[in-house]
Amino acid sequence: MPLQELIYTSVTTLHEGEDKVQAILSASVRKNEIQSITGLLMFDGQRYIQILEGERDQVERLYEEITKDPRHGQLEMLHTGSITQRAFQTWRMAYEAMPAGLLDQLAENMAVFSLELNGAPLEGTASFGAKLNAMFMDGIAAE
Repeated sequence: MPLQELIYTSVTTLHEGEDKVQAILSASVRKNEIQSITGLLMFDGQRYIQILEGERDQVERLYEEITKDPRHGQLEMLHTGSITQRAFQTWRMAYEAMPAGLLDQLAENMAVFSLELNGAPLEGTASFGAKLNAMFMDGIAAE
């Protein structure tokens, strides 16, 4: 079955503290293991960016659930596409807490990168998620 990655951003509709995010993350890890979904969740206190990887049907079903979750506002898909391998193979859902406001800029950079691709696949076995991870690491190194 082909693998797919899906990357979205949303703004929280609640004032969620770190303890609530950890509870959500724990539930996600258990559910993702059953569905064989991997990825990365980043949260800066206001904005989420999440990368989901897995079988197409599973990823699309999970994203549909997320679109109905009242904790997500201003939901925007940044990218979706086929991948040949997972960028976060061993992470049922890795998590990074970010400094406030950092994800706004990262989401904007990702949208620009997606437009530059104009639907063309990335070269080789690279994935958009791997590119996001590299952009994230570059951003952290620049601070």
